[in-house]
Amino acid sequence: MTSAKTIYVDGEPYLSLEALAEVYQVQVLWLREVYERGLLGSGVDAEATICIAAVQLDRVATIVRLRHFVGQDVDEILHALRSLDD
Repeated sequence: MTSAKTIYVDGEPYLSLEALAEVYQVQVLWLREVYERGLLGSGVDAEATICIAAVQLDRVATIVRLRHFVGQDVDEILHALRSLDD
């Protein structure tokens, strides 16, 4: 069992990086790097962890797919997603 956490901010669910790492089967440290690079939007500090808005789950899934199935590193993912966002 993990230290998974869900909180609500203005009625919207936010999930901890640990919960997301468990769901997507990635390392928490890698996910934190993705977050710190600005790829997951603004998070919320909740006690000793960062929580990400649940509306970002599709983006998390895309980032994980780019890493696992295409083999892109965080810099390449950052560039690819910024190109899509423009």
